Amino acid sequence: MARPVRARAAPPTKRERVVTAAARLFLEEGYGATGMDAIAKEADVSKATVYSYYADKATLFADVMARMCEEIGGPARLEDLSEASPDEALRALLLHGVHRVLEAVRRQIFQRVMAEAREFPELGRRFWETGPGRIEAALARYLADVKRRRRLDVDDPDRAAARLAGQITGLYLVPMLAGVRTPPSEAEIRRDVDDIVAGFMASRERKR
Repeated sequence: MARPVRARAAPPTKRERVVTAAARLFLEEGYGATGMDAIAKEADVSKATVYSYYADKATLFADVMARMCEEIGGPARLEDLSEASPDEALRALLLHGVHRVLEAVRRQIFQRVMAEAREFPELGRRFWETGPGRIEAALARYLADVKRRRRLDVDDPDRAAARLAGQITGLYLVPMLAGVRTPPSEAEIRRDVDDIVAGFMASRERKR
């Protein structure tokens, strides 16, 4: 029997090569130290090709960082949690969130956004909206939904979501950025998420 022929992935376009090259150089070297000549060389295209896609380095940087922020944010599908108990759903949302934030730190995206946000304030806003802010918003929507359905007593879903998100990221983010701790193991993450969800659920029970 003849084996099925697998379709080969299409080679990256010149624009995709430019974006990939720029992403690597911007993250490794920073915005100021990266020139369009270096990006063209890394992408193996002419400088004119780079400028045919992007008017200037600022435009290219903004596009590259926006793409990476979108990728890191990832989807948090609330419809997948409709049948889960509140503690199971909150656990899933927090695990999704902390993994996305840690990935942004691991890939140096978080650090580069912080370093460049003064010159590119829009970058900081975009990072928040597509990363941590998206996670917090998903939590708030879920808490508002369970409050509406009277499955959980939540006074202020937005405030509760911010506190939950802050609790889990606060355990790791600042110490990691300060270089005083290594990334947590999966077992540590799950233990801490379980503790935070258990504490939150217990506080809701006391209000009933």
